[in-house]
Amino acid sequence: MAFQRLVIDGFGQLELNQVAFRRDGRVEAQCALDDTDFASIPAENGMLLAVDRINRKIKLPKSAVVANCPVALNYTAEHMYDERANALKDFKLELGSFYPRLGFLSAGELFTTNCVGYDSGDFADDAALKTAVAAIGTTPLYGGISDSGAIVIDTTKPSAGPVLKVVEGTTMPDGQFGIKFQVLEA
Repeated sequence: MAFQRLVIDGFGQLELNQVAFRRDGRVEAQCALDDTDFASIPAENGMLLAVDRINRKIKLPKSAVVANCPVALNYTAEHMYDERANALKDFKLELGSFYPRLGFLSAGELFTTNCVGYDSGDFADDAALKTAVAAIGTTPLYGGISDSGAIVIDTTKPSAGPVLKVVEGTTMPDGQFGIKFQVLEA
């Protein structure tokens, strides 16, 4: 089956509900986006990305990379590039611009994002995903890393990278659908 991103207007948004990495210093802001991984896609807020501190690069969390690099949440401060497109949904980080800011997660933290996707074999479409999110009281859902950086939603816990639990289907500040996650394992 194929990975399918949740259809959103614009780029991924992030709301930090209850995280400590900004206060206790578990932040990486001195590494550039990898030239190969981000040659054709931007880094979006809400992505889970790998931090290669030795080469000072932020990479997509592919399995070989995750085996050697920790994974962190992209929460880069939004910049206004165009006064006609200055909403949170309009922000993306491209090669050659600012360095991204990533926070290393720890158990118990909460955040909300719409930078998510799913395997089309698990959920037929966005409506099926939203129905499953509404039923998390009886059937739990989990989030984890994907090769694209977007958080992948699944019915089973991920075996690599952070383990996130879907705790609520909600909305982002602009009214788009979003998912609140609780970190079970960092």
